[in-house]
Amino acid sequence: MSDLGDTAECRRALYELNKTCSAGIPERGEFCTFQEYLAERIDTPAYDARGIVVAMRNDGWTGMAATSLHPAAGYAFSEMTGVLAAHRGRGLSLALKLLAIRFARSSGYRWLRTLHHPGNASAIGMNRRLGFVDEDRQLWLRGG
Repeated sequence: MSDLGDTAECRRALYELNKTCSAGIPERGEFCTFQEYLAERIDTPAYDARGIVVAMRNDGWTGMAATSLHPAAGYAFSEMTGVLAAHRGRGLSLALKLLAIRFARSSGYRWLRTLHHPGNASAIGMNRRLGFVDEDRQLWLRGG
C-alpha cells in the first residue's frame, strides 16, 4: 500500500477487497461501512501502510494481507488475509501471509497474532503450517 500510495482511492479499493474477501468467513455478519473501516483500521496509531500487502493482476486487486503494529502490547496483528474466489487455490494467500510475517519481523516484532473462526479450516490450516499455535481461538507466531 505504501508503494501504491496511501491515497483515498487506494483505501477505498482496500475496503472493497477486504469486504468481498470477508464475506466467505463463517458467521462473519455484515461488514462495516467505509467510514467505520477507516476509523477502526486505518485512522489508528496501529496502522502502517507498509503492513498492507496487495496482490494485483491486470491492475485489479485480487488479494490482501493487512498487518497492524501494537507496540504497547508487544505484538503485530494479522488482521486479514484474503484472496478473491476466482484467484484462490494458487498459493496466493500463503505468499501474502509470508509477506505479512516478513513485515512484522522487519518492524522488530517477535510475535504475530491473529484471530480465526473455528469453522475457517483453510485459514487455520495455513496458519498452523506457518507455525502459529492456538491460544483460545487466537493464533500466535513467535519469530526469532
